[in-house]
Amino acid sequence: MVRERLTLRPLAEVLDLMRNAFPSPDRTLRVPVAGASGRVTARPIHSPLTVPATDIASRDGFAVASSETSGAGYETPVPLKNPCQVNTGNAIPPDRDAVVMFEDITGGDGAWFTSRAVLPGEHIHPAGEEILCGDLILPAGHLVRPCDIGALLSYGVTALDVRAVKVGLLPTGNEVIPAGERPGPGEVNESNTAVAAAWCGEAGAVCTRYPIARDDPGLLRQAIAKGIRENDLLLVSAGSSAGTRDFTAGVIADLGEVLMHGIAIKPGKPTIIGRIDGKPVIGMPGYPIAAMTTVREIVLPLLAEWGFHGPYGECLRARLTRAVQADPGFDEYIFLAVSRAGDRYIATPLPRGAGTQMTAVRANAYLHVPPGAGSIREGAVVEVLLTGPRALIRGDSRVSRPVPEHRVQGAASPVKGGP
Repeated sequence: MVRERLTLRPLAEVLDLMRNAFPSPDRTLRVPVAGASGRVTARPIHSPLTVPATDIASRDGFAVASSETSGAGYETPVPLKNPCQVNTGNAIPPDRDAVVMFEDITGGDGAWFTSRAVLPGEHIHPAGEEILCGDLILPAGHLVRPCDIGALLSYGVTALDVRAVKVGLLPTGNEVIPAGERPGPGEVNESNTAVAAAWCGEAGAVCTRYPIARDDPGLLRQAIAKGIRENDLLLVSAGSSAGTRDFTAGVIADLGEVLMHGIAIKPGKPTIIGRIDGKPVIGMPGYPIAAMTTVREIVLPLLAEWGFHGPYGECLRARLTRAVQADPGFDEYIFLAVSRAGDRYIATPLPRGAGTQMTAVRANAYLHVPPGAGSIREGAVVEVLLTGPRALIRGDSRVSRPVPEHRVQGAASPVKGGP
């Protein structure tokens, strides 16, 4: 069979199409507030309580009627007629409107004096100062943060409805075997769906990994139909190219429609964007690095459009240790090893290839080279996206080793003027 040439669409066009073609699924999930961090509210949340429910003391002291303290001073202390001792947070009796702090009190044995006059409401948190019953705590579409959890629980909310999404992950291929089994000649352990599930799970998706579907159009059809029926988004691993055993695009077209087959990204060119029953089906390349790129650059942005955000990598600026050659017709993604050089960073491009996963393991950042950029010279300062915490970046002893003083005088540092 003659291999078919794919028609490559620009990545920006693909992302725009997906935003318009796939509205957010109308699925919600009730979760405990204590476990809601990182989830997105499905509807507005209003307070069932007024907090504080009554006037409370904001200082330790005596609750008084403020009018009784008029004229008090250090030279002219005023007796307190009927003081009520309160601690911070205690309710204020209804006939008192201020608190005199202990620091301003003298006397004892029931004869108390204040050397400072107080105004109405002084050292008091009035009822409803934080929130009133029925007030909005969080709007719909809000990403719940740890500080929000404290407020929700304080205001009497213990559970809330959050947006939910179900993602199915279907591995395919005669050469693919379950992880944990020893591969024979020409066989590989399945890992792509595990990586995709980990990333989608970090974004808040509920992920289901299905058994491996063999390279048989009938069996693949059954598996894809089941996966799309049970999920809001289906990812199919492998079978997306144009070879003799690549059936994914044909099965998607049979069950629904193929919107795009081929995207101008490297790695990840054979990616498929399909639609079945109004739901997205994304065919990922079988090569691991290409599959990772598809998930990171296509799947995660779609989930973000739906309100599901994973922990995003931090950007920083680093100086390239060698030139980068990129295809000007593609969005190209290049793994980097970033190290610290004093108070700056240097980035070493790693070998490229869609297959080897050790490249991703050795990398701690990647560089996006947009279409039209072409090559980037050695020594250029570029913006890179970290794949882990900045704090884990280690120094490069070859660069950060102290330079003898005689070498520094009259000569610029090789990283001077960097980020």
